[in-house]
Amino acid sequence: MSAAAGPRASRRRSGRPSRPPLTEAMIGRAALDIIDASGWESCTMNALAQRLGVRGPSLYHYIAGQREVIELVRALIVHEIQDPSVYEQPWDEAMFQFGMRYYRAFAQHPNAIQLLITTPVRDHDTLIMYDDFLGAMSADGLDVGAAFEALLGLENLALGFAFEWNAEDLVLDSELAEDHGAATLAEALRERASQSAAQEETFERLLRRYIAVFGASREDGVAARDVGGAR
Repeated sequence: MSAAAGPRASRRRSGRPSRPPLTEAMIGRAALDIIDASGWESCTMNALAQRLGVRGPSLYHYIAGQREVIELVRALIVHEIQDPSVYEQPWDEAMFQFGMRYYRAFAQHPNAIQLLITTPVRDHDTLIMYDDFLGAMSADGLDVGAAFEALLGLENLALGFAFEWNAEDLVLDSELAEDHGAATLAEALRERASQSAAQEETFERLLRRYIAVFGASREDGVAARDVGGAR
């Protein structure tokens, strides 16, 4: 019996797949790659399975369905944003660094923006990222309500700019402006020949101005807290 069992055991071993088991990180990365290349509509379970080199039904051993795929994608992008060390800086610089990281992360993944802003947030790390931001801002004198307002506005500003990141050309063309006699406009456009650099520079300036709006709110909060403490 042992001689007969040996070949059967050998055949079973040789028939086992050599690829390692899938992980949620692998599935999320494959999904994000598909979304980056051709959008969420192309990220079907079959397409995802094909990219991972497995059969479609086998994916359901690891994830429940597309809703879970969305949260895996969200978590990957949040990991590009989240850096708790930024909160070791003064509040305004911390907000600036958070805003820049937020913008740059989504500028690399513009096809994911509409998907993620139109689906409920269920990812743990995303909720913790928001909580860290609000906690840091309120601890440094900004009212919690004002901090939440700042967060929402910052997101809208960053996502709006990031969505346009992958456009090939500026809406306005310097040569066309020159042909129409708009010499000053043409000169300004030529100075901004690099769209990505132009967008980031503009975003940085607007972000600084946006943050300044909350400076007065912070000062009021600090003053109120000091008065309360004095009592």
